[in-house]
Amino acid sequence: MLIPGLVLSSCSDASGFKALERVATPDDALPDGANFGPETKLDKVLLVAEANGKKYFLGQDDQELRACLGTFPVNNPTGWHSGCVSAGTREGEILKTYGPDQEASILVTDGYDTKELEQSGWTKIHENILVSDG
Repeated sequence: MLIPGLVLSSCSDASGFKALERVATPDDALPDGANFGPETKLDKVLLVAEANGKKYFLGQDDQELRACLGTFPVNNPTGWHSGCVSAGTREGEILKTYGPDQEASILVTDGYDTKELEQSGWTKIHENILVSDG
C-alpha cells in the first residue's frame, strides 16, 4: 500500500495547463497502488516528466479548479507522494510537496517566470515542475 507524502501548499487556484491538452496514452496510467487520495476526483492525469529516477504526474478536474502533482520514484514505489491544491490566486507557485526522500517539488502555472527559483537552487524539469534535493 502506498501512502501520499507530506504536502505543503500555498493557497492558490488551479488553472488550465497546456501539458494536459494532449490525449492520454497507456504510459500515463498511474503505477499500481498510486493515487491522489480517496476523495480526489480528477478527470485527467498525465505523465508529464521523468527525471532523477522519478515520474511526475499532473492531474486536474474538468472545471480546472483542482490540480494535483504526484511523484513516483521508479526504484522505490513506496516513496510515492502527491499533493493537490484549489482556491486563491491564479498564477505562480501553486503547490509544493515533499517526499520521504526529502526531495521537494513545486508546481507552477503556465508561463510563470521561474528564474528566481532556479537561481536559488531549484531545477526545472518541466514547464510546470521544479525540483530540489531538499
